[in-house]
This record gives sequence, structure tokens and C-alpha cells, in this order.
Amino acid sequence: MDNLYQPPKAELLDERSQARSAFFVTSLKKFYLLYFTTFSLYSFYWFYKQWDLQRGAMLPKKIWPAARSIFQIFFTHSLCSLINEHKQRLGQAAWSYSGTAWMYVLLTIVTNRLSRIDGPGGGLELLMLFAVIMVPALPLALIQQQANQASGDDEGQSNASISGLNILCMAPGALLWLFLMGAFFV
Repeated sequence: MDNLYQPPKAELLDERSQARSAFFVTSLKKFYLLYFTTFSLYSFYWFYKQWDLQRGAMLPKKIWPAARSIFQIFFTHSLCSLINEHKQRLGQAAWSYSGTAWMYVLLTIVTNRLSRIDGPGGGLELLMLFAVIMVPALPLALIQQQANQASGDDEGQSNASISGLNILCMAPGALLWLFLMGAFFV
């Protein structure tokens, strides 16, 4: 015993419980459904939840999950880096996240610009609206898959069911999609 006054070291948390709460877990089916029906507003909630779970791990550095959610394009790379570091600490394969993060950032910027273009209306405009909403979801879903793996729930089964609050958030968007489809076919 080198230091008589040193407290004994003990593993107080097992690695599985740390992994489970490491990142926001959700199934990809639920992710796409919420992303689509909320017209991509789900991404703000998604980033907020991811950063909120990192708040305790990043002490003493204080982070604001709401700000990181609003300015998500500036914090996508650092979130992906945290996911990659956590996966490596757990002995999982390294993830080359840079391309996925850049793809999300660029697609978010491009689709944001495209959403401001006035079109002639009709089917082309509806197709463009769908593309503007769904294209950034693809790289974000890849990031979600990695977050699920880093949290020890590859399929996101711990958060796969649709809750009442989820339905409440999806209802206005689903109605809007119905009106858009109705206008397209009438």
C-alpha cells in the first residue's frame, strides 16, 4: 500500500449501465417516423436528447443542450466524435464518422436553401418537399445507429414503441401531410 490515506478503489457502476445511458437510443423505424411526421423538427429534439445525456459526462465543462440543438450543424462533428470515443472505450470497432457528419451538415444547409425556392406547384413541388425533409434524415439515422451501438442497444429496442407524447407530436404533421396529399390529388 503506497498511500495510507488513499481511499480504496471500487467499481461502483458496471460498464453495461454506463453504456446504456451513454446516448439517446431509439429504433430507426421510430426515428424515421418522427422525423417525417414532424417535418424534420424532430432533429432538434434528437440533438437536445443526445447532448443532454452528455452533460454529466462532460463536467466540469458546462454545456447547453438547447443551444447545441439549435446550432446543430456546428456540433454534429463533436457529437460523432464522442460516440466514436465511447465505442472505442467499450472495445467496439472504430467508426469513421467524419464523412457522415459532413454529409448531414451539408445536406441540412442545402435542403434549408432549397426549401426557400418557389416552385410551380404540383407533384414536382411535393416531391421536392419530401426530398428536402427526408434527405438529411439518412446520415442522421447512421449517426443514430452508431449511438445505439455505443449504448449497447443496436436495434434501439429500449425506445422502439410509440408513446402518447410521440403521437401528440406526430398528429399535426400527419394532418398536414394528409392535406398536402389531398391538395396534390385534387
